[in-house]
Amino acid sequence: MTQNSEFLVAAGMRNEGAFLVEWVTWYRMLGFDVLVATNDCTDHSPQLLNLLHDAGWLSHTTHSPDPGTPPKRTAHRAIRNHPQTAAHEWLLLCDVDEFLVFHIGDGTVGGYLGDTSDNRFHGIGFHWKCFGNSGHETWEDALQHREFTRAAETQHKANTSFKSLIRRPLEFAVFGAHSPQRYVGPGTWGQAGKVWLDGEGRKLGRYNPDGAAQRATAPDRVTHLGAQMNHYITRTPESYALKRGVPSASAGRDRYTDEFWDNYNRNEVQDLSALSYADRFDPLYTQAMAIPGVARLHHLCCADYVVRLAEATGADPAKDPRFVRHMDLAASV
Repeated sequence: MTQNSEFLVAAGMRNEGAFLVEWVTWYRMLGFDVLVATNDCTDHSPQLLNLLHDAGWLSHTTHSPDPGTPPKRTAHRAIRNHPQTAAHEWLLLCDVDEFLVFHIGDGTVGGYLGDTSDNRFHGIGFHWKCFGNSGHETWEDALQHREFTRAAETQHKANTSFKSLIRRPLEFAVFGAHSPQRYVGPGTWGQAGKVWLDGEGRKLGRYNPDGAAQRATAPDRVTHLGAQMNHYITRTPESYALKRGVPSASAGRDRYTDEFWDNYNRNEVQDLSALSYADRFDPLYTQAMAIPGVARLHHLCCADYVVRLAEATGADPAKDPRFVRHMDLAASV
């Protein structure tokens, strides 16, 4: 079932098994091939990823973070060195809680880009659309893109960060979490075609890969007219508690504070844009879950997640109805 697309989405992940099938299905639906790099997982996600790998739905690799180094750095290095990256014209780096939504074309990445033979740009930065908990307090095994439907207004400061779709990714020496650095391709940056656009097709600020790392724009430059990166950044208070006191995989520091929650748990406006994909998503998700072994491993990953939630509060997971239900479901399929 490998799509052999010219587009690749890649992510570094650890213990994200409960959310994997939805995310993989989403990006295959958009027309991407998928690459996932994991490290030090304690849930069943490596087994789930290996099964999906064998079924041709994605490529799975592992990496070992350098001591004292944020895991995303070695994940991105592993992604850059992976043969799949060299085999694709375009690379999107994002996380399991980020879902790209197009407002131009037929809903796929190819339809959004159209004819790119003129080489007029080297990459696109898609601004975040940060979603809050939408009134949900606890985790349930639900599709993120349907459970969370309230978000920040477009030009809120929470949305200033972007994630990049990179053309000819190996022409950059370093993959950052938001944009690549150190241009090593032919010519010099700033020549014709060596520019970064935003999702609306405008030049993205002063982006220069040979300068300081860039992850965001000014609030008045945020746009969701052409596309948006839905970021289910906080999920529920129960899920957010797992992040508290844990160094960020990208920044290597503890940033998951009350202030972070207040800044990014945005619920000002309703945004149902992801739901417009339902007719395409649902049959593909059903197909993924029907792959022998996928449903069982998904439910085991959900049970693993409940164990982590229980550990965060000192509760007994065996007394949590969610744990019991997912273990029963895993045993029944």
